[in-house]
Amino acid sequence: MLAALWWMAFTILGIMGQSMLPGVDFFAPGMAVSLRWQKPGATLLLTLIWVAIQEGAGGLAFGYAILWYAILFALLTVGRWLLDPGSLQFQILLGLALGLAHLLLLYLMAVLEMRAFPLGRVLGECLLQAVLYPLLWYVADAMFPERLKKAHEESA
Repeated sequence: MLAALWWMAFTILGIMGQSMLPGVDFFAPGMAVSLRWQKPGATLLLTLIWVAIQEGAGGLAFGYAILWYAILFALLTVGRWLLDPGSLQFQILLGLALGLAHLLLLYLMAVLEMRAFPLGRVLGECLLQAVLYPLLWYVADAMFPERLKKAHEESA
């Protein structure tokens, strides 16, 4: 029950953050926290909810959020083999990679939809994503309930 309440609050705060800073994914740090401290099924469920929110609220054609979270999952999975997922250095590198992924995915979507590609605005979003991701991850990881962390460590 505690986990469900925490993730509900996280999702609501993420929606509020994304309404204040469009183009920045406030749910991405949650995936990293969930993969570290929750069972894979919980992460999958959360990701499906976040994809539904992103796809429903976004102005792009269907598929951006699916590709975004697939890239994030791949980076988190591969990165965990190379670095400690709890280290700030790993999360900073991940933030930089997500900034680049945002640029490439938005360009891909703009080309597929035959839309203009506002490079200046997109570069600003990419920079914000790269800078905010490690900060948001740090806050989310620090605020994740210790009781749930201990429960995960005991079951592992």
